[in-house]
Amino acid sequence: MDMKISKTNGNLAFLRTRLDQVQMSAHERLLAEAQLARAEAVVEVVAELVNLGKRLLKALVARPARRPTHPAGPSARR
Repeated sequence: MDMKISKTNGNLAFLRTRLDQVQMSAHERLLAEAQLARAEAVVEVVAELVNLGKRLLKALVARPARRPTHPAGPSARR
């Protein structure tokens, strides 16, 4: 969790400082840090899903799906 992975880590130092100010056992501190890591992972997933949605919408607007058409003519009716 020390490694800067994304923009969400901007306040990581602040959160760690605040966490250090709270009196708790080593086990509770470990659980709190694990919860912080899980929350960061969820934020990363949500951000990626939003980016995927943006790319998908952009692709649909740039290239709208065409309706499947049937070819006209006698060979098409077999």
